[in-house]
Amino acid sequence: MAADQSNHDGTVPLSEEPKTREWLIEIMKGKEHDSQTKAKPQIQKVAGILRETESNQTCFDPLVVSFGPYHHGKPRLRPMESYKEVAARWFFSLSAGNKPKKSISDVEVKNVYDKFVAEATKELSPRENYADNFIDIYNQAEFMKMMFLDGCFILYFIHHLVVKVTDDLPESGHLNQRHILRDMFLLENQIPYSILKALMSLLPNRSFDDDVIIEFIYVVFLPPYEINLNNIGFFKLLFFIFKNMFFPKWNHPFKVFLRSVSDDRRKPLHLLDLLRDLLIGVGASPSSSGSGYWHYYFRPVRELKATGIQVRRSSVTLLSDVKFKKGLTNSHLELPQLIVDESTKTRLLNLVAYEMSSDGLLDRTVTSYICFLNSLIYNTEDVKELRSENILLNRLGSNDEVVQLFKELAAHSSPDYSGYGDVIKGIDEHCKRHLNHTRILIGQWTSQFTRTYFTSPWTVISLIAAIFVISLTLVQTIYTALSFYDSNKTD
Repeated sequence: MAADQSNHDGTVPLSEEPKTREWLIEIMKGKEHDSQTKAKPQIQKVAGILRETESNQTCFDPLVVSFGPYHHGKPRLRPMESYKEVAARWFFSLSAGNKPKKSISDVEVKNVYDKFVAEATKELSPRENYADNFIDIYNQAEFMKMMFLDGCFILYFIHHLVVKVTDDLPESGHLNQRHILRDMFLLENQIPYSILKALMSLLPNRSFDDDVIIEFIYVVFLPPYEINLNNIGFFKLLFFIFKNMFFPKWNHPFKVFLRSVSDDRRKPLHLLDLLRDLLIGVGASPSSSGSGYWHYYFRPVRELKATGIQVRRSSVTLLSDVKFKKGLTNSHLELPQLIVDESTKTRLLNLVAYEMSSDGLLDRTVTSYICFLNSLIYNTEDVKELRSENILLNRLGSNDEVVQLFKELAAHSSPDYSGYGDVIKGIDEHCKRHLNHTRILIGQWTSQFTRTYFTSPWTVISLIAAIFVISLTLVQTIYTALSFYDSNKTD
């Protein structure tokens, strides 16, 4: 009977209830395990929703060089492996004080490599930064060899671009510098930053440090640092002129930028993480006044301009530096400058993928800014406005390409506008004030019109008569013009 009852009404016999509750216990154990492993920094795979989007197909896989295990060994990437060996020989020479490669003994090479392994695994094994199914195919020796060669090549390439151009890295075929730059900042093509730190610690006299890597990212990816004199206050302008006259070296663009990001800088997990830090600013946090704005849609630039809100370039290039400044008549929306070129889509999409893969450990500052900018761009006229204010530096070509670019970037992205609370509040208050002002003007005009023409029957009759006369005159003019046209046509 119990079995029949279970089959007919869906109930479970009491004798079987403990078995049915085992899956609940397993779920709770799994949740505890997840919470313990969640805090570990991982280099994850791109989310399927981004990778499966047709317009994103070419944005996540390396073109010429692999870093880390996810794309290691792919046939099209193998030609670059020989250049990693060139980079390793360069590193050993640099670690020995620029001694000729042939004069470095095998013992010296072994000692340097052993020190690297010890330093790289001191705090956390680099293997723990990757998904298990991608590292199980490598033993520890093979994995550390891959980390060493990849790290040497990254430092070698940065040294080539920032410090000294080397003849060992010619521009040819698979060794295209733009492609290498692109591949270095793909989410699935990262190595732990601790690998680079371990390598740099073995170089004498701090000849290669974090500041060189930051300068590399600054020079390659970020807009040139300029003081926006239109947005600077009088006393700040005087200070800038004084500093430029008496301390010119302090105004070097990279020095200014480096000072702005050096304080309280956290340890980056990898190069893409460091790029994100430099783009959004260290310590950038959402505004507490922005709760409830998770899916807010901003007005396009031209619509904002029609209400008296002007857009202008902010004085810094941080994506988190979006401000609304209220004025007596016109208000200003300040936006950071952004370079738009052929690498922008790949770079920003990988940053979006990184924020999406962080399991909530990162805020969505880059994702939110992309969606925010997309909502400001409805058509090419909005792009023209942003270009005229030097907010967008368009190196793609047509403005239509820029419109399409931001539509594709914002697709499948989930913004969090909690950091835009003050901006949203300022725009809404300005637009409401503008709308109320318009309504007041219309109301005043309507009241004046009513007082002028509808205070007595005679003024109403006069108004109707005037409209009637004007209408007759208009009809007569049209009739005369048509008659003249017909007579000329018959002639």
